[in-house]
Amino acid sequence: MKPILIEEAPIKVIVKYDSIPFELPLNIREQHQQFWNEQVKINPHFRNGEVFTTTEIYKSPNVLQITVVKTDYKHYLYTIRQEDTDFPCKVIFTCAAVITNDHYIAFGKMNKQTSTPGRLQFTGGGLDESDLDGSLFNLEKSIEKELIEEMGISINESYTKSFRPKFIKRGGKNDFWAIIFELKVDLTADELQVLLDKHNKSILEKGDLPEFNEFLLVSLDKESIHSFLQNDLSLKEEYLEPILKKYISN
Repeated sequence: MKPILIEEAPIKVIVKYDSIPFELPLNIREQHQQFWNEQVKINPHFRNGEVFTTTEIYKSPNVLQITVVKTDYKHYLYTIRQEDTDFPCKVIFTCAAVITNDHYIAFGKMNKQTSTPGRLQFTGGGLDESDLDGSLFNLEKSIEKELIEEMGISINESYTKSFRPKFIKRGGKNDFWAIIFELKVDLTADELQVLLDKHNKSILEKGDLPEFNEFLLVSLDKESIHSFLQNDLSLKEEYLEPILKKYISN
């Protein structure tokens, strides 16, 4: 496993789509399909949609450019559930650290129908074709969509104080890349919690399951963060602990 690296986002972040078809060897595709058939019996909520995997990375002090090609969700699921896979799916995704005006940071616990039930993470998700502007992905559009779907908040509301790419994460178990945005809102932790709970209630009333079954808000001070990391034994997205530590180290 590569070490997890959290760096300040460069001035320019570009994710480019390569439309040349991506073909896995037949034996690998058969392995993925067999594994997929087993997994959907366990969790019928899984859907084998499009996923993008990285093929080229260019990095300089001011620019990060990543090229991706299209694959599918069963390729991604196989990668995260198996050790040392051949032809791994190396995704890039966006996520957002939401910070209140009384200096709390918000994240959620993944629901039972997801690929990682019980895991704590920021709102976010992989890229899809609706995020494309020509051959380039609109990363702001991607994370805005996730914020609306998973938390019921928008970067275009009056409570938004600032919104920008904050960190780049790379390395870790699967060497996934993440563009981590920071959304500061002019809401207290209590006010944000009310909005988040209202959003989940509206999803449940429609007969659907929300992405997060609960939301956590932790004060961004050293004592609170250290206490949370020491005492909360929930599975955590691998970027979560280093980013929380980044915030309290400044």
